[in-house]
Amino acid sequence: MNVSVTTEAQEQINSRITKCEIEGTIIEIEHDTDGCGCVVSGVARLMQRDQVPAKYETLHSNHERVLYIFNPQMKVFFDREMIIDYRNGRFQLKSANQMFNPRLKFVPLA
Repeated sequence: MNVSVTTEAQEQINSRITKCEIEGTIIEIEHDTDGCGCVVSGVARLMQRDQVPAKYETLHSNHERVLYIFNPQMKVFFDREMIIDYRNGRFQLKSANQMFNPRLKFVPLA
């Protein structure tokens, strides 16, 4: 899977990363199902991580120095080629075929 991160989105992500260095930052494209009642009703979000969980896979990305990961069990909910964009003050996760989340939440490390 590949994720293309627009210049605007890269700038916004870099400004929100809660580490001294951007180098080596891990961001999960998560399919969040908490409170949804069903895995099919999940919502995509970006989660900054301090380590890669076991069995997670990496995404190919144009955002240098940042590693994007995902849970392969959730692969069915995403497209092979995706775009993270930043428009009108909000992150968006989309592909050529669909909009996954027009109000993509970014969750930094606590």
